[in-house]
Amino acid sequence: MKGRTHLTIGLGIGAVASVSQAPEMIPVVLAVSAVASLAPDLDGNNLLNKHVTKTAKQIKKGGQMVGGIIMILSLAAYLNLLPFLDSEWFTQQNKLLFLALGAIIIAMSMRSQETLKNILMTMLSLFLIYYAITDELWWLVLFAVYIGAAGWLPHRGFTHTIWAVVFWAYMSHLLELSTGAENLAIISTMAYLSHILGDMMTKKGVKFLAPITNKVFKIRI
Repeated sequence: MKGRTHLTIGLGIGAVASVSQAPEMIPVVLAVSAVASLAPDLDGNNLLNKHVTKTAKQIKKGGQMVGGIIMILSLAAYLNLLPFLDSEWFTQQNKLLFLALGAIIIAMSMRSQETLKNILMTMLSLFLIYYAITDELWWLVLFAVYIGAAGWLPHRGFTHTIWAVVFWAYMSHLLELSTGAENLAIISTMAYLSHILGDMMTKKGVKFLAPITNKVFKIRI
């Protein structure tokens, strides 16, 4: 099932649930249901990570040139061949850091686009985890772990299982406690589950109980 179809269903769930919500909570409910309906496909490329995928593509395309330029300029600065640079900020340590940055960019550009995308998602995940722990937003810690790990997993793998539903339900419960939106955990979990049920309607189906069983669950319509 296509991402826009999943999103439409998720927003539909959020819209129906918003009827009983306080006006200020309606945007929260709609946003959460939209993200939940798309989240299982973070194990691949979808609407949630498309900008990260585009960034990975750009790094893959021009990373070696950009990294090479950074390394050359950093090396020239380290050898004091660029005297016009501000020596108070551009210290020897910073020059070496930029040299290392250039090398990292080159190394990353030599990886596959999918691997690059996963690395960027993991970096975003680590940033969110740091921010979330600092502010004691435990639902955000779990969400960050999810988005950081999902891309490394097989498509229609763990994120399409009952265990992922349980994980998402607990995370949504913490989010409900944080926001005060009534029944947000149920709404979010229903939107997440709607994605899996939608994929069960496709020919490929879903291994909903993996790894207990590799049985493929399908809904015939």
